[in-house]
Amino acid sequence: MRALVVHEVLSTAARSRGGVSDGVQQLTYEHLYRTTLRLADSLSKRGVGRGSVLAVMDVNSVRHLMLHYASSMLGAVILTVNFRLAPDDMRFAIRHAEADWLFVWEGFAPAAGALRAAFPHHWVWLTDGPDSPESSAPSLEELVAAGAERVPEEARAVHEADPFSIFYTTGTTGRPKGLRYRHRDMLLASLGIVNHLALHRGGASCTADDVFMPAIPFFHIHGWGTVLSVPHLGATLVLPGRAGPAEQLALIQRERVTWTNMVPTQVHMLLDQADAEGAGLSGLKILTGGSPLPSGLVKRLRERGIAFSLIYGGSDQLATSISVVPPGVDPASEEAANALSTDTLPLAMVDVRLEDDAGQAVPADGLRIGRLSVRSPWLPEGYFRDPALSAEAYEHGWFKTGDLARLTPGGALYIVDREGDAVKSGGEWVATGVLEALISEHPAVAAVAVVPRADPRWGTRPVAVVQPRGPVTPEHLRSHLHGAVEAGALARYWIPDAFVFVDALPLTSAGKVDKSALRRMVSPPP
Repeated sequence: MRALVVHEVLSTAARSRGGVSDGVQQLTYEHLYRTTLRLADSLSKRGVGRGSVLAVMDVNSVRHLMLHYASSMLGAVILTVNFRLAPDDMRFAIRHAEADWLFVWEGFAPAAGALRAAFPHHWVWLTDGPDSPESSAPSLEELVAAGAERVPEEARAVHEADPFSIFYTTGTTGRPKGLRYRHRDMLLASLGIVNHLALHRGGASCTADDVFMPAIPFFHIHGWGTVLSVPHLGATLVLPGRAGPAEQLALIQRERVTWTNMVPTQVHMLLDQADAEGAGLSGLKILTGGSPLPSGLVKRLRERGIAFSLIYGGSDQLATSISVVPPGVDPASEEAANALSTDTLPLAMVDVRLEDDAGQAVPADGLRIGRLSVRSPWLPEGYFRDPALSAEAYEHGWFKTGDLARLTPGGALYIVDREGDAVKSGGEWVATGVLEALISEHPAVAAVAVVPRADPRWGTRPVAVVQPRGPVTPEHLRSHLHGAVEAGALARYWIPDAFVFVDALPLTSAGKVDKSALRRMVSPPP
């Protein structure tokens, strides 16, 4: 590579043996590179250049992948639009980022109607065929056909410290917050993930021989960096589009996918689909994250011969840590599975620290809980165009994550909970992740989340919201947890005061359990 800029990854990948598939078309990286050159040339002729903001509302597709690299060649900034946001939040993000161009998949045409009226100019349709749905706006294919296969002059002037992308948080606690990352930030973090997975023993370890299918949408940290890391490896990249569990399973089988990334709710749905079809997934590797994995899900994965690792990070910090098999532990053992589902090791060049309520350091003894801050070479300076929130969260090169965690003497990080979702009962933290894992072991529980409810005596007390898979009562679950207390796995005061049963747990736009909605659900009446 000439420099740490994104489009250099694709020009290097063009010399590799790998390529991209969406289940219908298969492209070598060489072909993809040549096509991207034509797209970049065509956009350049239409005025796209250094600092232009290109908003892309699309699923994980070849089109979306090309736009990452074409925007890089022109020194433009790509905004990956979270199409699961509420329409008002989506419009806010596009306006806040000051988008110059909008690229919208025709599959989102019904939802994009209001956007089309608000942004009448510089609109491009991303189509599954060659023709645009309207004569006044071109399709991406028409732009490619009009371009020349040459490296744009702008490409040579792009610097690693130039902004590459901007994306927005899910907005569960207010308006979505924007994060703008430089070329070097995204490359260091994305390549840091595969470096960690290649060097450490873990379930989702990877090599250039793997076939990768990112099920995490590109709007979420560029599919956890797979847009950059997989072409960097020269490995095969399978893009699932708007695939549900059935289509994902079919792609895994047809394309011989060996590695994927998913949040736990997606993993559950994939396993349910495989069970319904009687399909085997043995040998698949999954990188998952969002919270410690429930032991019930860990059991299902092990029974099916699926390996996994847990990743911790987020839009405001990118990747921070990934679980590994502890030294001297058999990777196939239950002990290894328990560690992989809870304890993550910081990536190279990442520092972490824990602090108590007084701002004093919390010892790394694996027991005491503190507020987590992280520092890395790819950390942004703050939220885009929001100095007040930036000052609250980013300080002297550290990011205050808002998470509570424990740190072991060996440097492993256990994320207990979001501070706003955590339960502090009588001055003592309740590790809700541990509690959720134990409840999930009950055979009648499909999914569970534990949230705080205000209590006049104890401050807050835990309430468990349960999605059942069979007949179950609060008494059944209390008896189950009392058994854990007697076995020494649970403190008696951790047992929830109440169990609330729901048909399905609410999810955020990132596919994680929406604990903000659950807190409102269980809060006492005014």
